[in-house]
Amino acid sequence: MKKYSNVSISAAKEISKKYDKNQVIIVCWDNQYRKTHVTTYGKTVVDCDMAARGGNFVKRALGWPETLCNSEPSRVKKLKDRILFLEDKLNKTGRG
Repeated sequence: MKKYSNVSISAAKEISKKYDKNQVIIVCWDNQYRKTHVTTYGKTVVDCDMAARGGNFVKRALGWPETLCNSEPSRVKKLKDRILFLEDKLNKTGRG
């Protein structure tokens, strides 16, 4: 039995570059492992977020458990954390 492998984000990024697309959503099926895999990529943080939302929509449509349909890209998480940090800093200085 071959080892199961996911489609990498770097592969989605290559598709984005090759075809000049801002968002890429890849849905794959593996007969041997009987698994579906979803990979997303976006050029900007906004594109990244929108592609992930699209991927989550596809997973819901395919009947995935809801716990697996809320993926959030690390770039989006980092930006949200940065915004919370800056808002907190503004509130502490009385500028917010």
